[in-house]
Amino acid sequence: MTAPFWDLARLDRSRFDPGLFDPEGFLRDPGLWTPALADEMARCLDLNTGAGLSPAHREVLAGCRDFYSRYQRMPTTRAFVKHLGQTLGEPHGSSAALMALFPDTPMRLVALCAGLPKPPNCF
Repeated sequence: MTAPFWDLARLDRSRFDPGLFDPEGFLRDPGLWTPALADEMARCLDLNTGAGLSPAHREVLAGCRDFYSRYQRMPTTRAFVKHLGQTLGEPHGSSAALMALFPDTPMRLVALCAGLPKPPNCF
């Protein structure tokens, strides 16, 4: 069994059921995603300061959910950055901007917080 990418024990169980997530920590049903769930996952992943995700984080998550709804698949990093540049414009159209918001493994973190499946280039 694969270990989750984040610590499900940190999840606020009074608000969110750990059973919503697969063994790797991805949301089982993207239709159950909410902005509040994204804030909670970001808190567990140490991506926010406790006040929730920033507007820039939310724009990137919305961009990923838009890509997924259009193409019914998760993008690779390069395709996603291009999509962000075309749909959101600057400063979102660069890998550096994405890494600043979602460090180390940006597509994995974006997919987790956006409630979407594991990206194709994610091991």
